[in-house]
Amino acid sequence: MKRVQFIVLASVLAVGVVLMLLPQTVLRGSDSAPAETVHQDAEFLEQLEGVKKETPSEVLANVEFFEGKLKAAQGKAQVEWLDSLSRTWDRQMRPGIAAEYVLRKAELLNTAQAWKDAGVRYLGISRFFEGESQAGLSQRAINCLEKARELDSKDADIRTQLGVAYVEGSAEPMKGITLLREVVAEDSTNVDAQMSLGLFSMKSGQYDKAEKRFRTVIQLRPDLPEMRLYLCDALQMQGNSKGALAELAQLEKSTSDSLLLQEVQKRRSSIQRN
Repeated sequence: MKRVQFIVLASVLAVGVVLMLLPQTVLRGSDSAPAETVHQDAEFLEQLEGVKKETPSEVLANVEFFEGKLKAAQGKAQVEWLDSLSRTWDRQMRPGIAAEYVLRKAELLNTAQAWKDAGVRYLGISRFFEGESQAGLSQRAINCLEKARELDSKDADIRTQLGVAYVEGSAEPMKGITLLREVVAEDSTNVDAQMSLGLFSMKSGQYDKAEKRFRTVIQLRPDLPEMRLYLCDALQMQGNSKGALAELAQLEKSTSDSLLLQEVQKRRSSIQRN
């Protein structure tokens, strides 16, 4: 379980999420197979060359070295260089480019883990976009995660991530909710699934259900003090200001994280004004 989403978004935006590259014309719909790879797309290659022109010379030298090795390698020997390229572009704050190499690795290895890695990548990137771009990226995530599920239908994390992808970025959100409920029914201690269902309950205005989910997560993972911010919001939306303030006070006692403490002050001020 990662730190709460708003904190992740804030920190990534601060260091320049606008630097991500992902050509809009290559976003595929639900009828496209994951094997139709972006690395073969002329526009991606053209934009990649444009990014290279802005890349520091020492980094570019490494990239071109890895690309040469990748071109010369055959079969699974390419994995080492695909990993090298994805890591390099990650360090350059270009997760969109890095994701393409993760996708190529999945196509090469065709394992559940590799497809899951690619799907989770695209799911994360999709959260920084809206409209058709988000839908296209979410569909990429779904395509990859469906492939992962075909290879390992029992993996709870694959089904959880797939459920999230369907809910967040598809025209079939109930398919995702059904997947998440199945995961929780099999294992009520699955924190990611419980958390996701709580967030989706918040989005749909089912604040009482969200409260129950968040309390479950707090019970399962008391080492995640930031969960009390979510619980605070669920309580406040139900008109329970007293309970919301109590959760903020509890969070304040349990953390020294400056970002969390700032959020505590913001929420407390907002509640007290209203």
